[in-house]
Amino acid sequence: MIIFSSAVAGSDRIKLENRTINLAKRDGKRLEIINLIDEMVKVANKTNPYIDSRNLPNQDIENIRILKDSALQNIREEINKNPGKDYIIDGHMSFWWKDGPLSLISTKDIKVLNPDFFITVVNDPKSVNDTLHKKKSWEDKSVDEYQIALWSELEIYTADLVGNSVGKKNYIIGAKEDPRTLFELMYKNYKPKAYISYSMEHRKSSYKNLNRFIERIRKYLIVFDPKSVDIDAYKTDGNVMMKNMVFNQTVRRDFHFVDQSDITIIYMSDLVYSSGVDGERMHAHYSGKKVLLYFPFERYSPFTPYFVDKMYNSEEELIEEIKRLAKRYKEKGKT
Repeated sequence: MIIFSSAVAGSDRIKLENRTINLAKRDGKRLEIINLIDEMVKVANKTNPYIDSRNLPNQDIENIRILKDSALQNIREEINKNPGKDYIIDGHMSFWWKDGPLSLISTKDIKVLNPDFFITVVNDPKSVNDTLHKKKSWEDKSVDEYQIALWSELEIYTADLVGNSVGKKNYIIGAKEDPRTLFELMYKNYKPKAYISYSMEHRKSSYKNLNRFIERIRKYLIVFDPKSVDIDAYKTDGNVMMKNMVFNQTVRRDFHFVDQSDITIIYMSDLVYSSGVDGERMHAHYSGKKVLLYFPFERYSPFTPYFVDKMYNSEEELIEEIKRLAKRYKEKGKT
């Protein structure tokens, strides 16, 4: 098993990868991380000891490609020598350097690695910016939240594009996601993938019952949770352009969650309007995905059940349906 993991610098993707490795070790799996940038620096240092991860993008684009090609071949040789191990190849699809994009990974490169799938780890620009300001390797660089948002979108776009060109999926995963999501994408892909949609902006009840429900369904489903990316800081942001960009990216990201899932579960424990839940429900419906709605209220509009496959007023009934779906999914051997 090989996956290619990409994200912007400072996204905390390494934390997610390491937590996944800890799960794998407890399950007896031999899973390791190989960092592409580190491997490129190793190649460069054979002839130039002054190259490091901080100044690597300063190299001529042709030199970067030569370093990358050599590093990829070295990684491929390492993988071939250890057929009993699984690997997360960690890197970037592109650099954001001196106010613009610098392409790094192409379809040709991916054919060398032949990963089973891609992941793009996403985090909110403010958290990324705070992390970068704490990193010594970024102390002499200037990058703002707007550029981070652009780079993040570029990582997703490029991973989708390259993945589609070789027939491999790219899964977006929030930096704060439970590591079981990535672990199960790798080792339990017989389980259906599910996006959980719920009201966040006008939520009245606590997250206690919701979190308990999510924990229960993880037994049967690989879950993508939207709160794995926190955008609360932008809801009162005075920078309208930045707020609009983050909001638009949030919509596209959540639609991507729906697209990469088999099932969308709408958890409406609060009788409040949620434009996000409505949009995600309709997107899933029009995409041909199965939509299950938890709605524990007696009165509802004719439109409430129209865009869902089935509506439940009991969590237990919904859990039983999820069990049946998971069983059928496993029997079909769908991946």
